[in-house]
Amino acid sequence: MLSAVIVTAAACSPTDELPIATITDETELSISVNTQPPTKGMITDSVLPDGSELCIGIFNPDGSNYMGKNYGHLYYKAENGPGTQIWKPSGEVLLGESEGVLYAYYPYSMYSDGDIRNIYVKANNYTQDDFMYAGPYSGLDVNNKHVDITLKHALAAIKLTTRRGSYEGAGAIRSIGVGGYCGGTSGYFDATQGKFTEVSTGGIIYPTTAFQLSDEPNEQYILMIPTGEPGEMTVNMTIDEVYYSKKIPDILLEAGKITTMDLSVDKGKLSLTSVKVTNWPVYGYGSASAPADYRVTLTGNQEGISIGTVIDDNGKVTITAVPYVSKEASVNPVTFEGTATFSQEVNQNSGVRTIVIKDLESNVSVIFDGYTI
Repeated sequence: MLSAVIVTAAACSPTDELPIATITDETELSISVNTQPPTKGMITDSVLPDGSELCIGIFNPDGSNYMGKNYGHLYYKAENGPGTQIWKPSGEVLLGESEGVLYAYYPYSMYSDGDIRNIYVKANNYTQDDFMYAGPYSGLDVNNKHVDITLKHALAAIKLTTRRGSYEGAGAIRSIGVGGYCGGTSGYFDATQGKFTEVSTGGIIYPTTAFQLSDEPNEQYILMIPTGEPGEMTVNMTIDEVYYSKKIPDILLEAGKITTMDLSVDKGKLSLTSVKVTNWPVYGYGSASAPADYRVTLTGNQEGISIGTVIDDNGKVTITAVPYVSKEASVNPVTFEGTATFSQEVNQNSGVRTIVIKDLESNVSVIFDGYTI
């Protein structure tokens, strides 16, 4: 009996233990889409509509496949609506012990070569979708599995307001088109960089088929792909079966911002009365609101001048006044009314005047005095 016990003990010695399988913890990724503050642009619902498909990509910090898996182009679909909305994946997405970095875009596109870094995007009459993206969200792993996604605009918006000026006809507008070389109608987007490449410019988008000209402005919204460079904008209209075209130089379309252009239909021509650039949403005609709830109002002689207005998070208002009547034109100095810190300077080569207003302590008026050639 003693010898039998000794043999059994020797068989179980540490040197003869069988290999133990290593178990790696994994857990499924979950996402939500944050809509406060709103980041939906031209989508009017309180949340992204049920059935919306949001695409995600997960990579290692160096951009390689996460855990050796192709998580470069997966989509989640929205269900249950406001208040209880959930996002269900199209396939299993597992996080391990190593760090993953997530990117996203909306809406999901099947034309992306299976990679969130190469998404084909169109902006035209038929696909006026508010294309958005998000990321990077780093630090994802088995212990940090949830991402609350806040989307950013990848496209630029144009708001075109058209009203009757000195035009005396019936004013039946059969079509209106906006485009040109200021923005693109197609391109490829890299959601990890937030940039477009191979942007196709020169096309015209027709957002409506018909409306009746009146003293009240008709509003049309158009989405285009920003090129990163200023370019010529073309506005076409067919009014009472007569074709009109207006070319506006040096329009810079920016992602996440809306360029508001006010047009007047006059005798035999289209007249541009104002150009403003703001973050979405749009502020009222001729003025902009700073976060302190003061207003900056643009008055005086603005004929022949395109005006862009941008307000930053600290309430600083930057106004860019561009003379579009001639390459030799220069915007004259402006004067101010109100309490704030004012500065202005003109580019001697382009004639563009840049006006900066900050530290607002009251409502402010900026009074223009035309241009000089």
